[in-house]
Amino acid sequence: MKGKKHNFHDSGYKKLFSSPEIVRQLLTSFVHEEWVNLIDYNTLQRIDKSFITDEFAGRESDLIYRASFKGKDLYIFIMLEFQSTVDRFMALRMLRYITELYEYLVKSYRLKTLPAVFPVMLYNGEKRWTAPVEVNKLIEHTLPERYIPSFSYYKIAENEFSREFLEGIQNSVSALFYVENSSEEDLRKEFDVLTELLRSEKPAELALFINWFRYTFNDREDIVIELKEIEEVRTMLRSSLEKYSKKLINEGIEKGILQTKTKTALALLKEKMTVEKISEITGLSVKDIEKLKK
Repeated sequence: MKGKKHNFHDSGYKKLFSSPEIVRQLLTSFVHEEWVNLIDYNTLQRIDKSFITDEFAGRESDLIYRASFKGKDLYIFIMLEFQSTVDRFMALRMLRYITELYEYLVKSYRLKTLPAVFPVMLYNGEKRWTAPVEVNKLIEHTLPERYIPSFSYYKIAENEFSREFLEGIQNSVSALFYVENSSEEDLRKEFDVLTELLRSEKPAELALFINWFRYTFNDREDIVIELKEIEEVRTMLRSSLEKYSKKLINEGIEKGILQTKTKTALALLKEKMTVEKISEITGLSVKDIEKLKK
């Protein structure tokens, strides 16, 4: 959120990205790599970091997931970076975290090869992210290239997405980024946009977003009150859908009954029964039966 400081280690924000569905939204909507669509997100499972190293467990803003990808295990390492300054050596930090994960896997399992790890950094700061994403950009190339480590992480900088782009996605993550890229005054004027971004969201993810939002603006009751619009729209939408479904069912039943009555009336007309008697049997009006005779 522009112009506002947060403690992003709060459980609300971490809980948001501890949801496999939110992680799926993050990867499929904001990672511009075709292969992420091939991940079996039904197998996405968060890994308990406490089993790795004490230092790993102490990094509150790191998340590790495992999923099936092309029949193999794929690890997804997500770092939530909310420092006010840009860390030029982030690539080195990320490489170190990945090697720590690999060391844990080697010690814990009998591996012949190491599984692939996809490192993602989600940056929330207001400054433009200028640090290299490749570790070899941080090393002097005085030796042949084969001796220079090759590693890079995927950067997702929230402040690099336009509002138009976010409005076209419409899920909890795009709503999150939209809020983070708005001032408080702008946000109050654009709650209709935020409502639209969340209109199709599932209840579980919507609840996580609302919890995060309430924490973020816990000192601004006037803005939290506006959030009720989203909840009300969700309730109204669900109610409208239920009414619409019932209407379709009732219309279908009524249409079926009418068709049955009409078929019965036609059959009785062939038997030379009087219009009045057919009306009494079927419940159709004499006028409607006369039309069937033509």
